[in-house]
Parts: sequence; structure tokens; C-alpha cells
Amino acid sequence: MHVLAVIPARFAAQRFPGKPLAMLWGKPMLRHVWERARAASCIDTLVIATDDERIASAARGWGATVEMTSPACASGTDRVAEVARRHPDAAIVLNLQGDEPELDGEAVGRLIAVMRAEPGAAMGTLAHDEAPERMTSGDVVKVGVDSTGFATYFTRAMPAADAPPTDLEGRRQGAMLRHVGVYAFTREFLLTFASWPPGTMEQAERLEQLRAVERGVPIRVVTGVRPFAGIDTPEQLAVLEARGPRR
Repeated sequence: MHVLAVIPARFAAQRFPGKPLAMLWGKPMLRHVWERARAASCIDTLVIATDDERIASAARGWGATVEMTSPACASGTDRVAEVARRHPDAAIVLNLQGDEPELDGEAVGRLIAVMRAEPGAAMGTLAHDEAPERMTSGDVVKVGVDSTGFATYFTRAMPAADAPPTDLEGRRQGAMLRHVGVYAFTREFLLTFASWPPGTMEQAERLEQLRAVERGVPIRVVTGVRPFAGIDTPEQLAVLEARGPRR
């Protein structure tokens, strides 16, 4: 089962223009993601997908494989799907975010292993335990996970402290974890997913994975051991720069 991993990267992010090439710990942020992805087990092909020649030139300079994609791509998933169409040999396709410089390669490897071992899983993602005080932010995406390891919902909202996680029909569920924006798809499902228009919940929460939840597609959740989070703003980058990399 050939595994294709794609890191979509665009230069014109609204909140942080030029983010993929922003320097962190002496390297462009995108390079940190690429190096950690290279270290993950079970990835056969690793591609950086972009529509910007500045990103492409920098990435080729450190040895990355780059594929140019259409500037009309509305999301990172659309960019990943465009690359996947060129790789019919890929059975599993990973969408790795270009703004997660502390990507947990071990957790990515376990996600791939789960997708290979469970043929019925069309889509999977990562999550991890988080301190309650960090879960109150609207910038933190939460995922409810049932007892079988599948997502029941995703949200930016924080339920009341005494409210147990519930699914879309209000049924009590298991753990509520911090979601990590790493996705695994079967290639067939990715191309189907990318063809669907955004749903009501997706637009309300600004969470693309809800497109699958609304259509009843189970999303397998693999729990990581080491927390890591993405960078959305220059202020978050400055905090990470001052803290230094985790060893």
C-alpha cells in the first residue's frame, strides 16, 4: 500500500503572509515540517505542493520534491487532491500541514499503520490529550472520540466544564481531545471528498473535516503521545522561537 504524503504550502496566508518561509530556529518553518515528515516511518513519497515559486525554489534548495499546483485551489486538501490525481499508485494519501514545525513523526507512522490495518477506514486523523486550561481557546480545535476510536464531532467551542462530550445527536461519548491537523485518506475517498461542496457545519465551524462527518463517513482518530500545535500568527512563532525546540 503505497503511501503518498503531501505538505500543501501557500505564501499568501491571510493572518501570516509568507508563513511557510518564516524563519524558526534557524530554518524556514516549512523545512522543519519536511524534515520531520521524512523521519516518519512508512512514507514512500513525500511532496511539497505549492503555487508559489518562492516556496518551490526554497524547498528544492534543501532537497525536497516539489509539485506545482493551481492557484485556484480553495484549500490545502484541494491542493493535496490535485497531487494525488497524478499518483495513481498511491493507496493512502497524507495531508501534512506546513505550519506544524514540531510534527510528531511517530504518531504519523502509527496513523499510517492503522489505515493499513483497517481496510474499512477511509479517513483518519491525529489528536492528543491537552491541559484543560488550554482547551478553552477558540483557536484550539477539539474532537470528541467514542469508545471505538472514531470521531463523533469537531468543534472550536468549549463545552461547560461539567458537560460530557456528545455526538451530533447529543449522545454521551468518551474522550474530548485536542485535534491535530494531520489527515490520512484512502486515495479514492480523498478524490471523492474533494469533489463535495462545503457543508453547513463545515462553514459554521470553519473545519473542513466536518464535511465527512456531515455525510456519515467515520474518521478514525489515532492518539499521539507528544503534544504539538500549529502556528497561525507571527506572535505564536515568536513564542516558539523563544522557547526553543523540544528535544
